[in-house]
Amino acid sequence: MRWWDKFLMSFLIWVCVFPGVLILTYLFRWVGLDLALWLEILLSTALTVPLITVVAAPQVERIIAAAHEQTLAELKMDQVREAEELE
Repeated sequence: MRWWDKFLMSFLIWVCVFPGVLILTYLFRWVGLDLALWLEILLSTALTVPLITVVAAPQVERIIAAAHEQTLAELKMDQVREAEELE
């Protein structure tokens, strides 16, 4: 995967993470939970990370594959080849 693709993937995942954490933070305040900052961060990441892993990251990978006119499987195979070259 080229550096631009890695940057794009990181940026698109961040675009998904930021609103998720922001919405959860506002939700905690709207519900009236007066949590310690560390607990608020713990809860928001505990909810956001699985969502990103299961929903956002696969969609971002599909977007990058489509941009290269590849299937997701072809993109993954390219990543495997690149990883093997680094060994």
